[in-house]
Amino acid sequence: MNVRTPSKAIIRHPAFVTLIATSALLASTWYVADALVRPRPVRRRLTPTRLLAVTQEGDTTTLRMTRNIMTMRRGAVTVNWDDEHGGLLLGDVQASGPGWAERPVIKGVPVVMPGDWLRLSAFGRGDPSSRGLKFSTVTLRGEHGALPAWWVPARNTPEIHTHGAGDQHTGDWVIIMHGYQGLRQDALRFLGAYHRLGLNSLVVTYRNAHGAGRTPQGVYRLSADEWRDLEVAVEYSLQHGAKRIVLMGLSMGGSITLAFMRKSPLARHISGVILDSPALEWRELIAHHVRKFYLPAGLAKVVEWLTTFKAGQDFDEVDHLRHAQIYNLPMLIFHGTDDQTVPVAQLDRLYEARPDLIEYVRVAGGEHLRVWNIDPKAYEQHLARYLSEVLA
Repeated sequence: MNVRTPSKAIIRHPAFVTLIATSALLASTWYVADALVRPRPVRRRLTPTRLLAVTQEGDTTTLRMTRNIMTMRRGAVTVNWDDEHGGLLLGDVQASGPGWAERPVIKGVPVVMPGDWLRLSAFGRGDPSSRGLKFSTVTLRGEHGALPAWWVPARNTPEIHTHGAGDQHTGDWVIIMHGYQGLRQDALRFLGAYHRLGLNSLVVTYRNAHGAGRTPQGVYRLSADEWRDLEVAVEYSLQHGAKRIVLMGLSMGGSITLAFMRKSPLARHISGVILDSPALEWRELIAHHVRKFYLPAGLAKVVEWLTTFKAGQDFDEVDHLRHAQIYNLPMLIFHGTDDQTVPVAQLDRLYEARPDLIEYVRVAGGEHLRVWNIDPKAYEQHLARYLSEVLA
């Protein structure tokens, strides 16, 4: 059998080289566009971390753990020892050496022993019960199927197991939308503060996200359609006795929140808006990530076109910067200067456009959705002050 292979002359031919390079670039562009709109199961890798020692000095408990990317990460981290038990909060790295790192316990009581394996996370694992909070899992009905949610009652609010038509839970609610390729667990850090401040929390999974109903196309629309799932959540809260509602959006959840405020007739029921690391203009984000992966700048336009082809995306519709003058509610916005997913410059521009409306907490060194971790106490003080104003 004769097998023909390209001659060296053909391989070295400029046209052949150009064809191969062009094909590789187009494949990269197709991959970037697909990654932008195609939901994937969320699997967060656990870094094996072993507890080496527990020391007590005065009122401070310190954990010495194996050194890895999580034990050395800047800012507070949460600790679980299985999927349901944990809720320890550790402060920033206190000391480190070859093979080990030490962090102080700043919240919780460690019921672990040297030799135990720990599960560290910047966001948190498990469900609200791992934070000592009562909660119920409820299922909202969106236009494309189930929208799984957690309902966490405020202080002194009776626990619920089912939300029947007759259930009425009056008071103030916060509705939290997670981010792109995110999970409800991303809101665990904030639930304790809302609970203490007397708000009922509803954490909602929107269409195509992990565990929720899928649209026929099965693609993200970057808030152009997802805001309708937030509308379902607001309607649900009103049906269950909410009097005043605050919205909190994380990353793409921030885009969804802003789209809802522009488009939904139910926006009149909203008292305040809190955004953490929100995505404001997606064409800029595509160009940013093309540069981040060292691709030719011109490919950003190709990715835009492919995204429109794949998802029917209207980028003007999800450009929330251009609609800055429409918003009329006071907003509290958190963003970190080291955010490599949504550059802080986007938020700077939004604040410059609406300083009359926005309280802007610009945190030095904060990464994407990890602003709270830099200083949890300060973050929650901002929340408390803002909520006292908008819910006065």
